[in-house]
Amino acid sequence: MCEGTRSVGVLIAYEDSHRVYAEAMRHAIRALRPDAEVATCGIDELGAGVEGFDPDLVVSSRPNTLELGRRTAWYALSPEPNEVSEVCVGGRRREVENPGMEGLLSVFDETETLVRTGRGLGGC
Repeated sequence: MCEGTRSVGVLIAYEDSHRVYAEAMRHAIRALRPDAEVATCGIDELGAGVEGFDPDLVVSSRPNTLELGRRTAWYALSPEPNEVSEVCVGGRRREVENPGMEGLLSVFDETETLVRTGRGLGGC
């Protein structure tokens, strides 16, 4: 890693019934974005995970309802293919239908750009 830069932190939180989904995302992000710091937790541990890990991007089955400060990005990524997911990056929101890994990596890359340039932090 270059001097003066830092890794983007990603926290992935899902219900126990979708734990393998979270682990698969963690391994894929680590493999495809090796500089990322990626952690997982259960959905019931989300608040403590955000407070302790302080991620730039949260990927979860739930939208941001925490009072622990705003994240650079929050991806309410539904594990159900027929449910719409919501992305918030730097305060800009959009809905996506049945996103794949390419979509998740795109959100990561958007987040990384904002973190590295210091723009749009805390908007979600």
